[in-house]
Amino acid sequence: MGVEERMDCQHNQITLYTAQTDEVVANLLAHGHHYVKLEYISRKYAEVSAVFLQAYAWYTEHAQRIVPKPQQAESAVWSFCDIKYLERHPGHQILKLSVPLASAVFFRMSDWNKILNLNYIGESAAEEALFAEKLARYGIRYAGDIHTTPFYPHLKKECRDSWQNLFRYDQKVKATGSCLYPDMQAGLWQVKKEWIVAKVGD
Repeated sequence: MGVEERMDCQHNQITLYTAQTDEVVANLLAHGHHYVKLEYISRKYAEVSAVFLQAYAWYTEHAQRIVPKPQQAESAVWSFCDIKYLERHPGHQILKLSVPLASAVFFRMSDWNKILNLNYIGESAAEEALFAEKLARYGIRYAGDIHTTPFYPHLKKECRDSWQNLFRYDQKVKATGSCLYPDMQAGLWQVKKEWIVAKVGD
């Protein structure tokens, strides 16, 4: 898929894909918009939801500084530049969207997964290796442990400060209309009915 398909330069739109449940799609079509509620996340991740909610809370706090968050949105709707990163499950539909660039917050899925695992996001693999070595000197094998104990406040701060690197590609994507990496992801505070281009598979 080329930039020409992803980007409508005249209208500053970008093509994104999102997977939603049949219930969400029905409500979206009926009401004209869809917002995420935190209860959806709690149900989805069940017994490990506390860790995920911590990551989602951080994302919400910082992403709304890039794109203001509507009051109705409690978290973000995830979408992707490349459809192959969406999992297909029974009872779900994949929507092809044409979204205003200014309505999306762009980042790499690989970086977001580091936050979900409470890991460090370096500017390079070498920087991440240095942080891992620092943890090893403290006898810490799993970076997530610095977030769940009170013993390493300086390491916890250093790790959480690194999460700002999640947003390092946002401005470049918006300036060029290119998704830059295959695993580029976008957070949307809502999905509007008028953004739907097609239901993939229809």
